[in-house]
Amino acid sequence: MILGKVSSPLIPCPGCGVLFPPYDGPIHRYVGASAACWALICSLTSGSPPDPELLMQSSAPRVTPAFRPHKDAQFLEQVWGDAYGVQHHGDDSPQAIQSVAIHLLTLHGAITRRTDGMWIRRRALRTRGVFHKLAPPPRGRSLTIRHLFPSEGTDAVVARSDYAGSVYDAWMALHRTTVESWYERYVVAEKKNR
Repeated sequence: MILGKVSSPLIPCPGCGVLFPPYDGPIHRYVGASAACWALICSLTSGSPPDPELLMQSSAPRVTPAFRPHKDAQFLEQVWGDAYGVQHHGDDSPQAIQSVAIHLLTLHGAITRRTDGMWIRRRALRTRGVFHKLAPPPRGRSLTIRHLFPSEGTDAVVARSDYAGSVYDAWMALHRTTVESWYERYVVAEKKNR
């Protein structure tokens, strides 16, 4: 629930940088999202409408470079939640590091069309302590969950697949070699051994 109806200063979500009014609600223990941002993702996953005041009072960062629809849209529709997990990278805890790695590997598998995301999650989650923290891209380099909702505060409403592709592209621009190495070592090698 939004705290106070008087214009309060907006607070950035630590993961995506969307500006939200002060909000009282649950958060995830290692996903680095504000309570307001977590409320948006929960509304999407539950199919319930988000708090209209939350949308009206929030503002998404402008995306640079300019966003364009992702060419792999059909493969990304099912992994937008993984994009959220990557973008809301959390702290330096082992759980947060593992979470980002698994979600990024799942996005990579979907885009390269090489592996089913559920298989990656089940298998790669067994591999612990081998991933390291990846520095996130600067805010404004990818779309945010807020861009999925129509109202003031966004330039344009986008599809979930566009959001997933945008997050993937921003992270791969910085970490392509690492992600491809992890993919070969912990996904491809594991598939060969089953």
